Amino acid sequence: MSTPAAAPQAAPDPGRWRSLSVILAAAFLVGLDFFIVNVSIPSIRASLHATFAQVQLVIASYGLTYGVFLISGGRLGDIYGRKRMFMWGVAAFTLTSMLCGLAPTPGALILARALQGIAGALLFPQVLSIMQVTFPPQERAMAFGLFGTVIGTASFSGNVLGGLLVQANILDLGWRPIFLINLPIGLAALAAALRTVRESRSPKARRLDLGGVAIMTLALCLLLYPLIEGREAGWPWWTFASFAASLLMLMAFVRYERMVTARGGSPLVELSLFHDRVFVIGLCSGVCFFSSASAFFLISTIFLQNGLGYSPREAGLTFASFAIAFLASSLSSVRLAPRWGSRIINTGAALMIAGLTALLWLSNSRGSALTGLELAPVLLIYGTGQGFVMPTLISSILMNIKGHDAGSASGVLSTVQQVSFASGVAVIGTVFFSALGGATSVSSFVAALRTAFTVNICLLTATFLLILRIPRFPARNS
Repeated sequence: MSTPAAAPQAAPDPGRWRSLSVILAAAFLVGLDFFIVNVSIPSIRASLHATFAQVQLVIASYGLTYGVFLISGGRLGDIYGRKRMFMWGVAAFTLTSMLCGLAPTPGALILARALQGIAGALLFPQVLSIMQVTFPPQERAMAFGLFGTVIGTASFSGNVLGGLLVQANILDLGWRPIFLINLPIGLAALAAALRTVRESRSPKARRLDLGGVAIMTLALCLLLYPLIEGREAGWPWWTFASFAASLLMLMAFVRYERMVTARGGSPLVELSLFHDRVFVIGLCSGVCFFSSASAFFLISTIFLQNGLGYSPREAGLTFASFAIAFLASSLSSVRLAPRWGSRIINTGAALMIAGLTALLWLSNSRGSALTGLELAPVLLIYGTGQGFVMPTLISSILMNIKGHDAGSASGVLSTVQQVSFASGVAVIGTVFFSALGGATSVSSFVAALRTAFTVNICLLTATFLLILRIPRFPARNS
């Protein structure tokens, strides 16, 4: 059984590191466009005379369509070719970015953003799939480490880049360059992918499971829409009804996929993936980690600006130590992973817990006198921990996945990540605002911060405990 497994490793793609730089550039754009809009909202609203509800939909439409179609996007790569779907995704993302940048009305921008999310869902799963089938096992930890670094960088650089582009007001275009900047990068990635990325597909996936697509799309819509909109709406009754309906649709999806598999068909999701203990435990730990990480910036930014009175510029500079630490530790995790294995995730989670605990102690003791300089060491600890966790966690989740299941597994992982981001912001954000109430004093913000970050610490503790059940993955890759 070991001889066939070793065959594809004998002659790895000689251009794999060049192709990695191309696909990671495209993945960066997808991640960047989640966050680059946030700082541009006032400019968009004034320019297009949009209502607050329309501005909210500009943000939500991208996240909703992206999260809903990730699994289908991954499966399309399995069937029709990962390189082909990647290039179609990049082309579509570039085109829809142009539509966003040229949108004349709020409605046109909302529609363009929804289409941009679908394009991102077609593109993004191919990145993980191409990495999984292109790199030999002993190099995957490094490849996934670089992937985690790029995605993490995209998450905190969006606000910075968006603010710079809006402030620069290039050619008097206001907010529009935040989307138009994707055009030259997308076209360059498209041209480079044509030359450097090697085609692959799954021999098991023969045709798209349209029934499974329909059921999963409905289930994810019922789950994601209330997660994205529920907190702003005050969690009305329909949000809980939608959650219940989503659970029923997910149960129906599993039954339908079992029927398709029993008939010898090609299911949307290979349910055999969930027979892999490492994959399941990894996904559960991923839910805990990504839910905690997604809420950190939201809560911290509100605390700094609304609680302590920091300007947007001061708040952004405060997170500089986090950014430096994240970049350094995520890159170093690539070198440490072969020796430490999945234990590097435990180290990172412990550092994040220590950072949050120190932040709560510091905010409680210093109150309104708390300065960004005092926060820098705390954010350095937290950022180092997150840099250790993110790249290695992705590698751990996918370590046992075979090449023919790469698209299905990548789609599931990306969907879980997106749902976790949305649920973390919704749930922990609700905890924070509920604890804050209508109060505006610094002590009230500190108390609300303590309540919200206690939830974060519990989630990170769960991540730590779950990872203890994952074996050291280098033993599998050596």
